[in-house]
Amino acid sequence: MNSTIAAIATPPGHGGIGIIKLSGPQSVDIALSIFRPKFASSQAGRDSATPSGPFSPKSRYLYYGHVVDADSENVIDEVLLVVMRGPRSYTTEDVVEIQSHAGPVVLKKILNALIKRGIRLADPGEFTRRAFLNGRIDLTQAEAVVDIINARSEKAVDMAVAQVSGELNRIIQELRASLIESLTYVEAAIDFPDEVDADIDTAALAAHLDSAVFEKIHNLISRTNDQNFLRDGLKIVIIGAPNVGKSSLMNRLVDKDRSIVTDIPGTTRDFIEDAFVVNGVPVVVTDTAGLHETPDPVEQIGMDKAWAYISGADILLFTVDAGNPVSEAALTLFTKLEQAQKKIIIVVNKTDLPDDQQAFQFPAQWQEKENITSTRISALYNRGIDELKSQISNLVFNSDITIEDKIVPNLRHKLCLENALSALKKASDGLEQSLPFELIAIDLTTALDAVSEITGETVKPDILDNIFSRFCIGK
Repeated sequence: MNSTIAAIATPPGHGGIGIIKLSGPQSVDIALSIFRPKFASSQAGRDSATPSGPFSPKSRYLYYGHVVDADSENVIDEVLLVVMRGPRSYTTEDVVEIQSHAGPVVLKKILNALIKRGIRLADPGEFTRRAFLNGRIDLTQAEAVVDIINARSEKAVDMAVAQVSGELNRIIQELRASLIESLTYVEAAIDFPDEVDADIDTAALAAHLDSAVFEKIHNLISRTNDQNFLRDGLKIVIIGAPNVGKSSLMNRLVDKDRSIVTDIPGTTRDFIEDAFVVNGVPVVVTDTAGLHETPDPVEQIGMDKAWAYISGADILLFTVDAGNPVSEAALTLFTKLEQAQKKIIIVVNKTDLPDDQQAFQFPAQWQEKENITSTRISALYNRGIDELKSQISNLVFNSDITIEDKIVPNLRHKLCLENALSALKKASDGLEQSLPFELIAIDLTTALDAVSEITGETVKPDILDNIFSRFCIGK
């Protein structure tokens, strides 16, 4: 934490502006060792290469000048420099940003010039990690930073912004306060049994845990189950027999030629994945190999992968050919998919065929249910695709999801909440069974530790390493 770090904070590539960020106790001194400011001279009416006195930049002011190689004094680039003094900075340390032209060679030369002066290259996410360790943000806010960077839709951004503003932290702190209050009550009964034990109302304590903690944790877990697709993307898998138009459907959904389309059955032997947005929700769609009996080992591998994707899907697009009657294999496959308890849209493709060539009829067992709907399209002529996208949206949002509620814990939070819920259940059962307060205290402490891990009060170093490894180096 005492070292001074630097990294390129802008994405690789060519552009107008590239930013190198420094943080640490020596960040200002090291930055100024390679920065040569240009000061306006009222007497000369032109820029002067040297100031009238030692250069001491004010915090949050932009300064124009050049970055040079400190050994040769050769100019590397024309830049702007800004100093942000701690603790009023992103990391709470002294922070410097050097804004140069965004060429990879130029940025690398500036970074190398800084490294020659004794600075260390930052690890992935180290700036945000320092902000967390220095107490400027909690762990949920740190995670929200990478969620903002990786957001695939406006709704995902809204969720991340709500989290980075501290809304989830506020809820977790309320839960912690309730648990600490209950734990204090129980520990008082352990430490001072003569004064407190007889006065404890175990039924009231259990009721308090149920209303103030148990129910709130359960609601947070439900939000993750119901709305996590807003962050990670809705997972849709296109399935069906070979040559029913799955690849054409894939291309229409993502609006580009993503899958190979031919009249030869079995063209797709591996999965093909792409994304689009519907109703503000990111959708990850996967085109799979046709599911059928085959002696071809390569095709069989593709179908095995298809089943793996089906198991993780939110919605299945079961595609059939309007020109063919339903086969026994299709009936068997649909029954197997129903047993997977997935939302299914039956997509009848090739409806552009003349009426006398359309042989498909809905089987009685394919009647629409709460999680099964159907639609008719022509992928060849791009008919019915917008209606299918609307149906996807309706199938997702026709539930009790409150989209306006933007506080949605991620999967790490969910695991912590489930651990807390399990410990609370044991504590509540122990109160009902009049178990010793020492055992109740252990369960309440376990629940408190699990909740505290969400915001980072009790988080382990390896968990921190895993979280911040998902960040880019400049963040």
